[in-house]
Amino acid sequence: MPIVKYTDMKLRDVTMDGVKGASKANVIGPDQGWDNHTMRVFRLEPGGFTPRHQHDWEHINHVIQGRGRLRIGDTIHDLSEKDFAFVPPNTEHQFENPHSEPFEFICIVPNRGAY
Repeated sequence: MPIVKYTDMKLRDVTMDGVKGASKANVIGPDQGWDNHTMRVFRLEPGGFTPRHQHDWEHINHVIQGRGRLRIGDTIHDLSEKDFAFVPPNTEHQFENPHSEPFEFICIVPNRGAY
């Protein structure tokens, strides 16, 4: 079974419209033998956010460190270390970090959503 050490993870800046202060790493997926899904780690710097968007796949999330917010539709949910979240398919959502420390979370998606 492949092991990816947290300290070996290679975060790369996310450069797309509607993103600020975000980086990510794909840590477990097809290259490690998980053919149907990909586990990604996102880090949002203070003031950072992902795009407000929707798509036809779900997300399963787990907060590693820090605090942040998850907007699902018109509802904003506060998240902190060790919290879990589910984003349903076809639902507008966005992750935000309005706090002074980095916000880092795992995001698991089916491979069609692992861009």
